Amino acid sequence: MSAASAEPPINPFRTQPHGGPRTVTQLRAALTAASPSDREEFEAQLGELDLDDPDEYGALVRMWRHRLIMRTRPEILAAVAASTDPTAPRWTSEEILGADGGQEASR
Repeated sequence: MSAASAEPPINPFRTQPHGGPRTVTQLRAALTAASPSDREEFEAQLGELDLDDPDEYGALVRMWRHRLIMRTRPEILAAVAASTDPTAPRWTSEEILGADGGQEASR
């Protein structure tokens, strides 16, 4: 018997295919719940779209879905809070990406 292939881990800092709001109505509702000013800005940008350019529409929806995730995912909010914590440990890029590929056991 072969072992079932494990699904790749989900990165909480990236949008996932078929994740989040799937329609403009759902996106509007989610933006309203998260930030009414974001909803207003989304509506203004949506109103300026060229209806003959589906790529522009897709880019706008992706941008706002990403912004929604950045403002509502607990993992991201915790990372932002930690990045502004003056008592949090700090590492240089050399320490993180050192010669051993960042696999230091001391962390």
